Amino acid sequence: MPESSNELKQRLEGIRQILMAHHAAGQRLPNAAKGSERETLLREFLARVFPSPFRFGTGAIIDSDGRTSGQIDVVAEFPFFPSFPTPGAHERLYLAESVSFALEVKSDLTAQWAQVEKTAEAILPLRRKWSGHMHFERGRLQLADASTSRIPFVAIGFTGSKDVEALEKRLRDTPECQRPDGVLVLESGAYVCFLQGSRRGIDAAGLFAFCVDAARFATNVLTAHPNFDDYFPAYVAPAAEPAAERSGG
Repeated sequence: MPESSNELKQRLEGIRQILMAHHAAGQRLPNAAKGSERETLLREFLARVFPSPFRFGTGAIIDSDGRTSGQIDVVAEFPFFPSFPTPGAHERLYLAESVSFALEVKSDLTAQWAQVEKTAEAILPLRRKWSGHMHFERGRLQLADASTSRIPFVAIGFTGSKDVEALEKRLRDTPECQRPDGVLVLESGAYVCFLQGSRRGIDAAGLFAFCVDAARFATNVLTAHPNFDDYFPAYVAPAAEPAAERSGG
């Protein structure tokens, strides 16, 4: 193995151990505080992995058809669309077109899988509507016409399945309408993703695969023209052209 690969593996293993140590330190906290700490830990980790244009927060997602997700633990935004904060709080209301991907964070993914399924049922029907967008595909810049897409959704557990095969079986046994696109277990590093081709890994390779997929979700749209007017179709309309000034007499 090249020396550079060894250094990357050691760094990723160190990160994984630090995340697990923080998780262990908070085990005696009340459930609400413990859950908030988990979410904050993952948001801060991602904020340090990704460059500054990207923002990670928490809150609810809404689409232009009025569907809502409920509270989402970690929301990754595209760096060029708006979201709306709650004054005096950390939660935001995200327009579906503003979201590149979403994460559910659990202490024990195996024991709390039913909660993951419930979140998936809420977030998978949401739709992002673009009148056009630009993206990379097979190494080439592509221009796409009007399209509709859904938000990638990944579940992360601090503990859970010890191997990739068990994790993959869990996903395959879950009905599609309740199934996250990917799953990561930090303790073992087991990771599986079914979106746009199956990707999997274990230990440091699993955490690396998750980071690579997160980057892919966050950058697969380089710029876009959302149909934001659909959120207020009765109130938002092009302004009337000003009347031409009369020539002086």
